[in-house]
Amino acid sequence: MGNVLDPNFWRRFSAAVHQDEEAQKARTRGGNSWLERQKRKKSRRTYICWTFWLCFAILVAGLVAVIIWLKNKGVFNKDLFDKGE
Repeated sequence: MGNVLDPNFWRRFSAAVHQDEEAQKARTRGGNSWLERQKRKKSRRTYICWTFWLCFAILVAGLVAVIIWLKNKGVFNKDLFDKGE
């Protein structure tokens, strides 16, 4: 019951398995597997996110520095609406 009666079965089976393994290797060698694409997307997203937040922090720090500089110069102490009374 478990024996295969066709003598060419194992030769065809072995060739089919070999072709399937070669096709699978060719798919993973090209770097186009789904998992590798997902890892590249995640890496790119992480890089973009860090770059955005770093630029945002630099912008905020720059604004704070300008406000402190203007406050020390006394720009905010002047009455802008005073017409020289």
